[in-house]
Amino acid sequence: MKILVTGAEGLLGKEIVAMKRDGFEVVGTDHSELDVTDLASIKKAFLKEQPEVVVNCAVILNVDLCQENPNLCFGVNRDGVSNILEVIKELGKPVIFFQISSSEVFGRVKEGEYQINGYTEADAPLPVSNYQKSKTEAEKIVTDFARQNPEILPRFYILRAAWLYGKGRRTFVENFLADLQQPKELSVIADQWRSPTWAKHFVDQLFLLLEKNYPNGTYHGVAEVLSGEATTPQVIEEISKFLGPNKVKAIIKKVKRDDFFKVPRAPSNVLKNTKLPKLPYWRETLREFLHYL
Repeated sequence: MKILVTGAEGLLGKEIVAMKRDGFEVVGTDHSELDVTDLASIKKAFLKEQPEVVVNCAVILNVDLCQENPNLCFGVNRDGVSNILEVIKELGKPVIFFQISSSEVFGRVKEGEYQINGYTEADAPLPVSNYQKSKTEAEKIVTDFARQNPEILPRFYILRAAWLYGKGRRTFVENFLADLQQPKELSVIADQWRSPTWAKHFVDQLFLLLEKNYPNGTYHGVAEVLSGEATTPQVIEEISKFLGPNKVKAIIKKVKRDDFFKVPRAPSNVLKNTKLPKLPYWRETLREFLHYL
């Protein structure tokens, strides 16, 4: 079975392409090979590869850039999804479709709106920023298209990610690991809750959906967190334990998210996985990744 991955130059795309599974051929395409804003580019790549599975990882992740440039944000994150589906329909060959989404769709940036213990797959999104809106609207596009074209999209999955780290590129883990060893003041957001997840485990969930023929719908591919976890200071705590007291030289300054971010982020990015087998506890996998590094 051939899998085509858009946006394969990113963290998650690289992780999917690197994953070796019997019975699957994975082809990664970067922006130069498949531009989701260009119908002709999409069609050319699809005609060349003839995929049976499409995993859309193409995204503008920079929240500030999305707010400053809505045309770019919605052009890639929302309209790019429509373009891919339009080409699939035009070519007439049924595919299994994965839309990679985000915990940011839940928004709820005001006090009293958000749940620090997280959201299930059944909870309704409440986007505020352009990035949040573009990812939310993309989810609806996929769902509506599948309902209207079941013969073209017989299987579809919206798989939401949270705070990913992995081998594909430098992330918050490598940044904190380096910053903690420098004699400087390190500003850390204290009032934001997340689901730190190793990208390779997220990809395991993607292949599980594919191999086990799960029902169509929305899923959360995240590590397990306990009630009230996982804040950035708690992530810092785990990395500091790994380094040991002799190597930690930074002075931690806790700040509020509204004083740090120009564009509001979701205070809680915690996702509850209620539909797939549970991934390991976030502290365990973070320690494992640190040893890997």
